[in-house]
Amino acid sequence: MTTLTLSLFKENESVREYAYRTLRENILKLKLKPGDKISEKEISDTLSISRTPVREAFIRLSQEQLLEVLPQRGTYISKINTSQIAEFRFLRVTLEQAVMKLACEKFPPEYQQKIIDCLEEQSTCVKIKNYSRFFELDNGMHSIIFSGCEKPNIWQLMQNTNLNYIRSRVLDLHSKNNEIDLLFTQHQQIVEAILNHDSILGNKIITEHINKVIGDIEELKTIYPDFFE
Repeated sequence: MTTLTLSLFKENESVREYAYRTLRENILKLKLKPGDKISEKEISDTLSISRTPVREAFIRLSQEQLLEVLPQRGTYISKINTSQIAEFRFLRVTLEQAVMKLACEKFPPEYQQKIIDCLEEQSTCVKIKNYSRFFELDNGMHSIIFSGCEKPNIWQLMQNTNLNYIRSRVLDLHSKNNEIDLLFTQHQQIVEAILNHDSILGNKIITEHINKVIGDIEELKTIYPDFFE
């Protein structure tokens, strides 16, 4: 039986969008694990909706390569593609370095406060080991940096194309007891670099931060061999 983390409908959200959002979030957060088999009927029963919006969500998710439909065998959560992660790393490092340079040169006061508040909430998550919320705040911090540099659409574009990277980061965060501490330390250094206009530190730490997942992939593959292609 498929176990989903359910959420409430958002304001003005259609059943079609609700089905898609719920499945996508569960896949990215590894509530639905790579290789898991799912069915339209099972999902529609779990969500208490008809099969049509679920079928449409399956189509969208397969187009995003998060679902794999195998004729005569069924529908499965796609396994993590490591070659795509390596390719995306190049894109993200290049863009993050460029935006970090801008942030260190000039970062609006209102966004400085937002990033400080985000870091403080991360500190609470570190203390109580709230991995899921920390991951949300991690993404939120990068979003604040891109928005403060007037590049919010570029961040959103990256979020829509780095789905294997996102799943690897979630897996990495949950697999190591000290992972959250290391990431938080890196976040502190990122904020320090921005507030002190230190572009040298900014470039160094953002590169280490993005590259970290790539270095952990081989270890993750040995721990979770069934999750990877």
